[in-house]
Amino acid sequence: MIKKRHKNRGQVNLQALLMSLGTFLSRILGFLRDLFIASFFSKTETDIFFVAFRFPNFFRRLLGEGTFIASVTPALTESLELQNLEETKKLHHSFFTLLFLVALLLSLLGVIFLPWLMTALFGNSAYASVEGKLEKTIVVGRLVFTYLFFVSLYSYFMSVAQAFGRFFLPAVAPAFFNLSLILFAWTPSSWWSFSPMALAWGVIVGGLLQLLPTLYEMRRLDLLPRFSLEKKKELKQLGKRLLPGMIGLSGLSCIGLINVYFAGSLEEGANSYIYYGDRLMEFPRALLAISIGSALVPEFTKQYSQNNLTQLKETLTYYLRFLLFLTLPFAVLFLIQSDLIVQLLFGRGKFDQESVIKTASILKIYTVVLVFSSLSRVLSSCFFALNKNWFMAVGAGFFVGFHFLFAFFLTPLYGLNGLVTATALSSVFFFLVLTSLLFYLIGSFKLRPLLELFFNIAPGLLAFALSLLLIPKLFYKLTCSSVFCESSSQLIPSSLSEFFMPLELSFISSHIFLSFILFSVSGLIGALLYISLSLFFKEQASYDFLKLIKKLINKK
Repeated sequence: MIKKRHKNRGQVNLQALLMSLGTFLSRILGFLRDLFIASFFSKTETDIFFVAFRFPNFFRRLLGEGTFIASVTPALTESLELQNLEETKKLHHSFFTLLFLVALLLSLLGVIFLPWLMTALFGNSAYASVEGKLEKTIVVGRLVFTYLFFVSLYSYFMSVAQAFGRFFLPAVAPAFFNLSLILFAWTPSSWWSFSPMALAWGVIVGGLLQLLPTLYEMRRLDLLPRFSLEKKKELKQLGKRLLPGMIGLSGLSCIGLINVYFAGSLEEGANSYIYYGDRLMEFPRALLAISIGSALVPEFTKQYSQNNLTQLKETLTYYLRFLLFLTLPFAVLFLIQSDLIVQLLFGRGKFDQESVIKTASILKIYTVVLVFSSLSRVLSSCFFALNKNWFMAVGAGFFVGFHFLFAFFLTPLYGLNGLVTATALSSVFFFLVLTSLLFYLIGSFKLRPLLELFFNIAPGLLAFALSLLLIPKLFYKLTCSSVFCESSSQLIPSSLSEFFMPLELSFISSHIFLSFILFSVSGLIGALLYISLSLFFKEQASYDFLKLIKKLINKK
């Protein structure tokens, strides 16, 4: 039994890592996409696009990625366990038909009613006081709402692929979406009536391109969909799972809309700063928490269907501990080097020094959101496996209400940082609520291993932090009085600098290049120290992490 349990954990780890690799590739392109957007478009233009894109993204998270994966994957996994493949295919076709109709209806309703929604949110705010800003946001918003249809289908096919053990290709598919936005961002402004229209069309084309790899995966699995509502009983059961699941996983999405509303009363560019901070925080969260959480849903479902609550609680505790081991170094990195990270990624073109400072301050506060929202994502997977989605929906309701109250009081007092602090406090509250609800549902599960983890990795985290702080300072102290610093401009061929100058992307300057090298070296040394000291203090998560890397290498 013990060997089998470890084998299952290894399989979940490997699946999560494959998904993480695909996510990593798409996220790298996502950063390039945001780099070009920040460099080419002004704060007003990025506010228009990011606010408009918030609304289809809100429904994407409700209907698509998180909710449908968490609701459909257990249903298909149970069908594969208890029925034959043909019955599972019929179930798949019925699920697809339902999603197709709902996504199409929501997309049409969004296009029709978005002007009313925008006016209700921003009608008398500082956002609407900028001439033409609200009107342009509505035009862009109606265009990008069509993305909801494509991304909902993509999310569904991804959940089907995961139920059949395919993780990598669906995870890398968003790279095509990012490539589309990058290409459209490069198009001449004279092609468009106003600049953000280029990004709107990039979203539409990118949504279609993102869908294609998952269709290819369906073809490989002989699961290309057809329209059918044959499995009516199962559709009703899915509806019972899906509605509370949509409410439960909508917490962070609702927080995003609340932040858009309150940011509308703040200075120009506030929505853009929040977006960039979100993007940086979401990189490790998607890489780790969402990948692990998605891979855990089938595992939790199997354990619960076998009525093995003891093993389920052990698995839950193990992955909370493993996730903390992976997430805390990113939190330390953001806390110490947020200014440098934002400067390296976005600090060029129209993204000025004020934008760097404000985005970096948001990223520092988001370290709390990263840790607690990641833990909540694993807890959410357990609720879906238990088919207790209404409990999570209740928790999400408290979460959103708590955040609105804090944002209402903190934003007028502290501005943008107050709004982001409200997000951090509400993420802690949500984790505590979900933990309490799980205690009620399955009994207490061990949290002592999480405390043991902190003691085991504290020396490694300290070494990681000191590496980030001291190595760059030591290097500059030793070299900046020498000829090296004076001649550092020779590090980059002048032809490269001349090529990027017309694009307002002179990020290959000697200073930025040197900062990137020092950041990479100090981060690498710090990561090695972190893992080494964790091994020295016999932290189990560090051993499992190295085994996972070895498995991936052997698989290749």
